[in-house]
Amino acid sequence: MKYFFRFISISVQFGIRMVWVRYKAENQATAYLHSIEEKQHGNFDAATFKKIVKSHSVYLPIVNDAFTALHGRYTTKKEQERSIHYFICSSLFDNFWDEKSLTIEQLKKISFDSKNYSANLFDEKVFVESHLYLLNEVKDKTAYQIVSEKTFAAQEASLQQFNENISNEQIATITFEKGGNAVLLCRYYLDIDASVAEENCWFYLGSIIQLSNDLFDIYKDINDGIETLATRCTDAYAMEKFFLERLNLLKENIKSLSFSESKKQRFSIAMAATTVLGLVAIERLKSIQKSSDYLPDFTTLQRKKLIVDMENPFNIFSWLKLLYVHAKL
Repeated sequence: MKYFFRFISISVQFGIRMVWVRYKAENQATAYLHSIEEKQHGNFDAATFKKIVKSHSVYLPIVNDAFTALHGRYTTKKEQERSIHYFICSSLFDNFWDEKSLTIEQLKKISFDSKNYSANLFDEKVFVESHLYLLNEVKDKTAYQIVSEKTFAAQEASLQQFNENISNEQIATITFEKGGNAVLLCRYYLDIDASVAEENCWFYLGSIIQLSNDLFDIYKDINDGIETLATRCTDAYAMEKFFLERLNLLKENIKSLSFSESKKQRFSIAMAATTVLGLVAIERLKSIQKSSDYLPDFTTLQRKKLIVDMENPFNIFSWLKLLYVHAKL
């Protein structure tokens, strides 16, 4: 009963603050991007502009503020500016990668030898400027470089996911390394001394987010010919067990943090708000499988069967229920 009232109190506070922080962050990011456009005499395409603004405004209250709150504060203006630059880089890199506008060698050069990269187009100039800004801002440049290289290596390895002969073990490694290190990078944009357990929380959070994204993108990935653990899922209940194992690794690291139980419980609720989204997608798969031993062939299902609409009241209720259960330490 004590947890119930704490959960309600923290969730209400979190929800109210999130609305306000997101509103401010959207305005902040929008103004910041317009200033960059003016400086570089160009424009982000509409989809990229929207993606950067949305990513920053969602990530700030749910992730960055959750980690800084452990240290008794919320993110500073400087930390927020770094976050915007991170999402500029990650969004533009995704464009370069998905659109194949840059070769692998060009992507390596723009990522690891930015000062000597000849940027001609607007997107390239902005990427280089934001990337160099972040490199100059982070304190532990050596560790940051190592994580950056791991992130790039995982992204490059993801090309193997177009090969139907890739093993599940290889896919799992790529999934966790790609998502884990991409989120771990953000740890270096905060002016905090993070413990090993905190860094593990960043990594496990990222790996769960990547697995969750794959669970939401089953229909798209199948049509794109991408092999993921989600597209290969034949048993929703086995996937649930696998997912919970990953979730428990995160929770064990939260428990080991050297903060008060109150701070850790608040932090766990913030983390679960994101991580249980994957479980909502798994609930959808379980509703398809029902009491059968296996899921049907995904290619025989219509798109609406595999899409998880988080605006649907049923899915929102499912998310709240799972949040309550899995946020408890």
